[in-house]
Amino acid sequence: MKFTCAISDLRDAVQLLQPVCSNKPAFPIVANILIRTKENSVELTGTDLDITIKTSIEASVEKEGETTVPVRYMRDTLMKIKSVAQISVEVDENNVIKITAGERIKCNLRGVAAADFPSFPVLSECESVSIPAKEFSKMLRYTGYAMSHDEQRYILNGICFSFGEQLDVVATDGRRLAKYTVPEIKTEKVSQIIIPVKAINMMQQLLAGDDPVSMRFSSSQVEIIVGRNTLVARLMDGHYPDYKQVLPKNKSFSLTLNSGDFSNAVELASVVTDKNKQGVVKLSLAAGKMKVSAQTADIGENSSELETEYAGEPMDISFNPTFLLDVFRNIDETEVTMDVINPISPTVIRTTDNFISIIMPMRF
Repeated sequence: MKFTCAISDLRDAVQLLQPVCSNKPAFPIVANILIRTKENSVELTGTDLDITIKTSIEASVEKEGETTVPVRYMRDTLMKIKSVAQISVEVDENNVIKITAGERIKCNLRGVAAADFPSFPVLSECESVSIPAKEFSKMLRYTGYAMSHDEQRYILNGICFSFGEQLDVVATDGRRLAKYTVPEIKTEKVSQIIIPVKAINMMQQLLAGDDPVSMRFSSSQVEIIVGRNTLVARLMDGHYPDYKQVLPKNKSFSLTLNSGDFSNAVELASVVTDKNKQGVVKLSLAAGKMKVSAQTADIGENSSELETEYAGEPMDISFNPTFLLDVFRNIDETEVTMDVINPISPTVIRTTDNFISIIMPMRF
């Protein structure tokens, strides 16, 4: 195998694959990436057996072939080669990868034959939808922070995609929930899939451009294709909680808030929360105003007052400030609606009909 390509293209491709490859794999071959030449292109594949990513770059191919190379050493080598635009890569019969950069840089990396590298997964009996890349990225950003990372709550360690008359994208950790709806995406068959957190994180890496996202899914796998990149991931096995049951049907008051002003007030209050314990920020509602405050005995007290249209009896609601800030750090809207009922019932933050976040207040 022998080819010439832009070093930046090869470096970017290897960096894309590096996070998916296992550091301490049960099968050593999956610490490697597969490099395979095709006409005028080089195809690179990485996998941890649960997630597989394939990408390709343009290249001038002199001799076709395939090999595998440890992703760590390939990545580090390419990162250290400076001041050259093109590199030549040649693989001999012993799977030694010979990299030549200019007249003075020559690197030899020992590879492994491609025969034992896992084959690329193929989906069967699958549904398919097409989603604009910006919309796909937005739905992951608006919900991903609410995923659980608690191994004891395995089924919540991912994002649920609920297909049917519309697409609902939902994440929850049991104390908060984020739901983003795409009414335009419809499927004849009602179905749900749960994509695990690592696959979600890898998908976000593929969405930098404007290419549309082709998404296919079966009962056990999901595939997304974005430009030259294809990702196939194993789905989580289990039933996602019925999120529709926790959507509040009643509200006592709806408050319109400026996203920036409210977020700044919560950040200011959180400065004096105890970082060694779970912080608490209090929202004190009174006629026409909301005070956002926090107090810790050995640190101090910070507070800000915001104007609102609240017209009820005085009420204090306490929250984990991280849960509030996660919402405002990930949404684009400059104005939100907050629905409150009482100090112990779920509070809802809405941007449009397409997004809601439900946060449980803290109880003492």
